[in-house]
Amino acid sequence: MASAARASVDVFSGREPPTWMLSGEEARALREAVDALPEGTRPLPDVGLGYRGFTVTWADGARATVYRDVVEFVSDGRAQLREDTARAVEERLLLGSRPHLDPELFTVVASQVQAAQP
Repeated sequence: MASAARASVDVFSGREPPTWMLSGEEARALREAVDALPEGTRPLPDVGLGYRGFTVTWADGARATVYRDVVEFVSDGRAQLREDTARAVEERLLLGSRPHLDPELFTVVASQVQAAQP
């Protein structure tokens, strides 16, 4: 398993997304959380402008794209859809992003994440 990972939040159009590193422990815990999710069938939606989710890339090349209750996990060239009805992975990434984002940007992202809460 990868010892660290890079996370980003896709919120800007035409600019690189804000990116930060996860510690080895954060990366491991997040990977375990993604691995524990049940298989899903709904693909990531095409949401246009604004908040479009988080992406995590582990050192081994695996990648998870997280938007609302859908997680697309790609490892060894194989894509899998996962269902996160509790949105726990998205919430974990949101909370973990706080020290890495400008406070105003964090507030915007948090409001968009929470706007779609059931």
